[in-house]
Order: sequence, then C-alpha cells, then structure tokens
Amino acid sequence: MKLLLTILALFTVSTAAPHRSSEVDLLLEDSFWDTVKEFANKLKERGLDFVCSAKIQELLDILGVDDRLDGTVKFVQDLLCKDEEETDALAKRSATIDALQAYGSFWSDIWETLKSWSHDKLCTTKLQDLMDILGLPDALDGTVEMIQGAICKFFPDPESVEKRELKITPVQHLQVVRGFEDTVKAIYERLKSYFRGLVCSSRLQQLLDLLGLPDDLDGAVEMAQEMLCGGASLASSLMVKHYAALEGFIDTILKLLEQFYTIGQEYVCSAGIPELLESLGLPSTMVWAAEIAFDWYCN
Repeated sequence: MKLLLTILALFTVSTAAPHRSSEVDLLLEDSFWDTVKEFANKLKERGLDFVCSAKIQELLDILGVDDRLDGTVKFVQDLLCKDEEETDALAKRSATIDALQAYGSFWSDIWETLKSWSHDKLCTTKLQDLMDILGLPDALDGTVEMIQGAICKFFPDPESVEKRELKITPVQHLQVVRGFEDTVKAIYERLKSYFRGLVCSSRLQQLLDLLGLPDDLDGAVEMAQEMLCGGASLASSLMVKHYAALEGFIDTILKLLEQFYTIGQEYVCSAGIPELLESLGLPSTMVWAAEIAFDWYCN
C-alpha cells in the first residue's frame, strides 16, 4: 500500500512537468509507470533485503532486461529502499523526470522498430510473438502492447487510405454493374429454392438473415424478391432501384476490400475465390462481389 501511494504521489508530481503535449507523450508516461509497478512487484518477490543491497546489474539480470533500463531499475530500487521522508519533493521530482527521460529512450527504440514494420505485419502479429521477435521479457509485455496499439490506431494503413480514396473507372463501373446483375440473379435462384409463400411474406431483414447476406445487399435481395413475388423483370426492377441497390453492392465490395487488406496480399492473392468465401464465412451468392474485390486488390 505504501508503494502504491508513493507511486501515485510521484505520478502527480510528474504530470506537472511540461512534457505531455501529445497523446504519444501520455502513452509514454503511462507505460513508464506501468513498468515501474511491474518491476517493483517482481523485485519485491526477492525480498527487500536482497533488492536494497543488490547491484543494478544484478537486478537487470533478474528482470531479464538490458542496461537501457538501468535508470528505470535504479528508480525502482530507490522507490523500494529509500525512506521517502528523507527525500525532499524537489529531489523526488528530479529523480522522476530523469528516470522518465531515460525510459523514454528505450521506449522510443521499440516505437521506431515497430513503426518500421508494415501495417499488416504489426497489427496482426500476436503480442507474444512480438515479445519473442523483440527479445523482451514478459515484464515488458504491457509496454509492447501499448506501443502496438498506439501505432495501429494513430497511423492508418496507407493501403487502406488509398483504397478508401479509390475512384471507380468506367471499366470498373461496368464490371460492378455486371457483377451486381449476376448477384441479383443468383439470389433470385436461391430464393426459388424456398417455399414461395415464405419468401413473399418475409420482411427484407428476414431474407437477409435467411441467405446469410450483409445489410448492404438489401437492395439486391429486395429486387430478387420482387422478381419472384411480383413478376418484375430484372431490367424493370433495375430502372426503379438501380442506384440505391447498386450503391449497396459497391459498399459490399469495399468492405470485402477492407477484409482483404487486413488478411494481407500474400494470402488473398494466392487463394481461390471459393477459399476466400469459406475463410470469411460468406455464401456463394457473394462470389461476384468477391471476384471484383479480388481483382481490384490483386491486379
């Protein structure tokens, strides 16, 4: 309890320092205090008599960290062993700032290393795998997890940004229209396999759930339902609902692209469309949307 109160007091002192001008600075300081608490708890398991008489290198070896963190370990040792009543507020503030700046150099090394990775690699790699690659002990998993999360949040995938700014060419538009018509026909054939009364009396959301399709394809499903129940042709239905329904189909393609960017080009572009649909848990009626997304992503 005494240790916790001391950390809280020092944290309050450090927040008065004029070094927290950005979210990254805030993350750095939070990471520092998390590491201090983690190190303190691990060292206390060895007993204060040992910790307070040990050399810093011995403590570094116990914690499994290199000498880039000797300032942090010395700070923790002082925190555990020095009588806080004998240390004035100015000395505490100075020691805290010095330790935080030293830790910042180590933290920046990890930040720059992970930031140099591709977005896909960094944001899809499991934490334990990151720890192994970086050669860091479990005591620093909170630090690595925080940096990984921050980079993935603050720095968007360049490929994803490029995808969101995609402008559809006339050739791609024709590709979309053809794919959309084929999708409506496939949904129509699928609905024909169900009892007609069920299909014609069902609400649109019920049919989407029945077919396992996303909400963006509600226009396509509605057109197929009208063709089956109202006798409308695909051409006449397109005249009325073309733009809204087609827009939903394009949204479906773009969301598939989002998933492809997350999965990564190496897997997506070497897999077949049926394999991709299966891995994403999508029905065969989405084959044309998947084919277009595949073509735009890989070609």
